[in-house]
Amino acid sequence: MSISSLSSKDLNLLPVLQMLLEERNVTRAAGRLNLSQPAISRNLSRLRELFNDPLFTRTPKGLTPTPRAEKIALQLQRSLQDLSLLIEPDEFIPAKATTRFRLATTDYGSQVLLPSVIRRLREEAPGVNLEITPWKERFVHILDQQDIDLAVCTVSDAPSMIHGRGVGEDQFVCVVNQSHPLVKQSQISESYLQNYASHAHTLITMGGEAKGAVDHLLEEQGLERRIALRVPHFVAALALVATTDLVLTIPYGLATSCATHYNLKTLPLPLRQKPFTYSIIWHERHRKDPGHIWFRQLVYEELSQTIRDIQARYVF
Repeated sequence: MSISSLSSKDLNLLPVLQMLLEERNVTRAAGRLNLSQPAISRNLSRLRELFNDPLFTRTPKGLTPTPRAEKIALQLQRSLQDLSLLIEPDEFIPAKATTRFRLATTDYGSQVLLPSVIRRLREEAPGVNLEITPWKERFVHILDQQDIDLAVCTVSDAPSMIHGRGVGEDQFVCVVNQSHPLVKQSQISESYLQNYASHAHTLITMGGEAKGAVDHLLEEQGLERRIALRVPHFVAALALVATTDLVLTIPYGLATSCATHYNLKTLPLPLRQKPFTYSIIWHERHRKDPGHIWFRQLVYEELSQTIRDIQARYVF
């Protein structure tokens, strides 16, 4: 399309399309654009004429994009962001900022990994608000729909629109109460592995998984364990294991930070394992935002140092 042809099109409709793609709901899109619902509906009709495509179909769950709408979604987002920066480049000054960031992580991440992040935010950007929301593994595929700026997680297969950066490694250990039989049998050996597998276990299930990483390692050895208790939160699992004969397998960072508080004994995992990587991830739409660039760099620096400190304390 030539520039002369483009000038005859109503480009003011494009932000409406972008908002509908994000919200999948006319009412919510109207609220974010400070327009009435009928106005959004009229704009949607004009958008359908402009693109010669229905763009959305109505379902009980909201608006579902057509294949044409899905195809242009990422390009439209980038184009609008580039136009915004071209017209009025954003300037982010931490000391004067009053924005809000939404970060997703586990309760473990909140308690062990984020304190230094929050301290630094309070020092450098006291007007910035931080909201921490629970992380769920399925969020990696719908990060943009969850209004999440940044997530701290372990992820192995991210979609193309998700960017990430590793911040450090950790590995599993197990924790039990001080009188547990495994405490006297914790030297790495075949018998220790058999004993470990024979006891009842607790599994932390953030996404409802039937098995954890340890179960797959046990299967490689021809073993399986009984999951007697499933808990959705790390810290709750520690408290429950402290008063039972259950075995809990957790990252060393959590064990070294919290096990003593619950009077738990930390033992080595009797399985050969590869360290897993913690990452920070974000959606493509935040890639060029100056405030987001500053925030994710701050989180990267603080988390990297925290995990290095944890690794330095590793004793097994």
